[in-house]
Amino acid sequence: MLITIFDGYVDEPSVLGVPPYISPYIRLIAGVCRDTQVDYEYITVDQWRAGRRPRGEVLVAVGGAVVPGRYLRTYPASVKELLRLASEFRGVKILGGGLARFRQLTEGFDYYARRDVDALLYDLLVENFEGHRFHTLDEWNRWLMLGAEVVRQHPDYPEPLIVEIETSRGCPRYITGGCAFCIEPLYGRPVFRDEDDVIKEMRVLSELGVRNFRIGGQSCIYSYRGYGVGERDVVQPNVAALRTLFSGASRVPHRVLHVDNANPAVIASYPEESGKITEILVKYTTPGNVLSFGMESADPKVKEQNNLNATPEMVMEAIRMVNELGAERGENGMPLLLPGLNFICGLRGESRETYALNFRFLKEVLDSGLLLRRINIRQIASTRAKFRLKYKHECWKFRDAVRREIDSVMLKKIVPVGTVLREVFFELRKGNLTYGRQVGSYPLIVVLPYPSETGKYADVKVVGHGERSITAVHYPLDVNTASLKALQAIPGVGEKKAVRIIRERPYVKKEEVVNKFPELRDFI
Repeated sequence: MLITIFDGYVDEPSVLGVPPYISPYIRLIAGVCRDTQVDYEYITVDQWRAGRRPRGEVLVAVGGAVVPGRYLRTYPASVKELLRLASEFRGVKILGGGLARFRQLTEGFDYYARRDVDALLYDLLVENFEGHRFHTLDEWNRWLMLGAEVVRQHPDYPEPLIVEIETSRGCPRYITGGCAFCIEPLYGRPVFRDEDDVIKEMRVLSELGVRNFRIGGQSCIYSYRGYGVGERDVVQPNVAALRTLFSGASRVPHRVLHVDNANPAVIASYPEESGKITEILVKYTTPGNVLSFGMESADPKVKEQNNLNATPEMVMEAIRMVNELGAERGENGMPLLLPGLNFICGLRGESRETYALNFRFLKEVLDSGLLLRRINIRQIASTRAKFRLKYKHECWKFRDAVRREIDSVMLKKIVPVGTVLREVFFELRKGNLTYGRQVGSYPLIVVLPYPSETGKYADVKVVGHGERSITAVHYPLDVNTASLKALQAIPGVGEKKAVRIIRERPYVKKEEVVNKFPELRDFI
């Protein structure tokens, strides 16, 4: 038997699997195949779009952008695409991920995994399927280890592939229902993987050639193995567990080691423990790391009606604490550790005033000299309950104002002109522009204003800013081969001087160039 694992890409509150990420779902399914001694092939939706077709007798497809974002060079499989895939396939068809759990599709596939698709596949293969279930902790760890090898079949392997590592499932706020829109509390009492199991998985992946890791897969990294789970809404952080986890993870060979979500209420409520954990993250993870804070709204009425994580005061305090310890610039050119904020449009209890409060909060952050690596503003998705975006115009006005008046100003503070960004991986060319980013959590989009080679790393120097991206040139720039577009992008050069620079090539010594064109001094 041959099983086709079809990666339609996922984007969920605590799981990301859109390239260059590979999600745990894929590795778990591959692990089930290994555990049951069944052969498998791995196909991404991009490969399918390019004409590759499944060869297996069983199709296991995964997909679902529960919290859709903006992607640089691809996008998750649509419902239409998955239904077309299913109509073309003649064997047994299984669908997992958010589209199976929350869209309640009723056509096209034979099985819809309402819980874990890996557990469903395993039960079918061993002829013990009695109903939908979650995998056990033992299965979880075993299948992740056995299925690690699938990373070698990912189109982005070995670079710029980044592997999403799970530490836990569920949210400690499940006892009060959690945020009204979020799927994580639906898992019930959180289950935590042991530190040693996480580190062992990373070690296996590293031996396979993986060098980029994000310890995501949790609703709050500060709550990992926290005290008081099941007793209170905001758990007390377990400093020792996080020190063990990250000190061990840092000893696994890596290029990137990042994290994802954090609950600002935990940080603000337990400042002593959270300060120690922030120090651990700064010490053991790599620069450019981002803690994603789920603020969602600065309106107290919206917080109350949707049982949101934290008050604006708590969020501000958490932002301040992380900035104090993480804002220093690291060796790759980015700050060591910064917070990011999530806002959602369409929550219960919103009014026009909600968006004024949201903007006022962000302006206060900016005016206080604090840094936010990124601000996500998205429309509510009706996955857990029905929501309606009543104030669409106000939402878009808020988003546009944030991009113009907050994001662009913040970006100039985080990476001013002249900042050198190391190891930018260039992925895409569009017309005369080349797009890249550093590998990691929420990396900045870097735009070269000229065509350049893709599929490789390069260092760059910042020459300009967009609202959410930066313009840069290679650094150091070879003045004898640099294009007209590259030269004129350098501050103070312009088109006429760039033409003159090119006409007088070749140059033998750097001093010769700098004496004639001092604007190039810091770029060559």
